Amino acid sequence: MQPDIYIGNLRLAEPGIALTGLFIAALCGYAWWRLMRLTTPNLPQIWMRRFFGLMAISSMFGPLFGHLFYYWAGFPGKYVCWVFSILSLGALAQAAIEHNRALLSPGTFRNLTLANWLAVAVALGISGIQKNFHWVEAHSALALLGFLAPLEYRVFKKRNDPGSRLLLWSLPLAVLAVIPHLVKWSPHVWFTYFDVGHVVLLGSLWCMLRGAEAIRVVAV
Repeated sequence: MQPDIYIGNLRLAEPGIALTGLFIAALCGYAWWRLMRLTTPNLPQIWMRRFFGLMAISSMFGPLFGHLFYYWAGFPGKYVCWVFSILSLGALAQAAIEHNRALLSPGTFRNLTLANWLAVAVALGISGIQKNFHWVEAHSALALLGFLAPLEYRVFKKRNDPGSRLLLWSLPLAVLAVIPHLVKWSPHVWFTYFDVGHVVLLGSLWCMLRGAEAIRVVAV
C-alpha cells in the first residue's frame, strides 16, 4: 500500500495511513474530553462520551498495530482495534436508543437495547473467528444506518432536537468516507484511499461531537 520507512533499524509500515488514523484518535480524544466537561450530562451524552472514548482507543491501536507495526503484532494486534471499534459503535447506537427513550414503550426500548448488544456480541465473535474486517464494517453500517439514522430522525421529527439534526448531518459524511475504499481511489502513494476516508471521517466525527453537545432529553 505504502513504502516502509526506517528510522535507524526501526521499520514503520504504511506510515501515512497510520498518521491520518492518529488524527482520528486525537479528535475522538478531544471529543471525549469536551463531553467529560459537561456539568450535568444526560444519558445519551454519557453514551456518546463512551463512544468517543472507545473510538479514541481503537484509533490508537489501529494505526500502531494495524499499520505501523502489523508485521510484529499480526492479527491479534489488529483484532484489539476491531474490538474497541465494535464496542464504540455499540455505544453510539445505545446513545440513539437512550435519546428515544421518552418516545418508546418500555418493551420496545428493552428490545432495541437487546438487539444492539446482541449485534455487538455477534460482530465481536464472527470477526474474530473468521479474521475478516467485513464483519466490522457490517456492524458499523448497522449501528449508523440501522440504529442512529432512523432513531435520530424520529427524535428530530417529533421534537426538532438540534442534537439530532447534527447527528443526522454526520451520516452523509460517514457514507462519503467509505466511497474511496469502495472504488480504491488513491490520489497519491502517500495519500491513499485510507487517508482520504480518514480525512472525510474527521468531518463526520466533528458533527457527532457538536450533536452530542446539543442533545436534549425529555423526562420519561
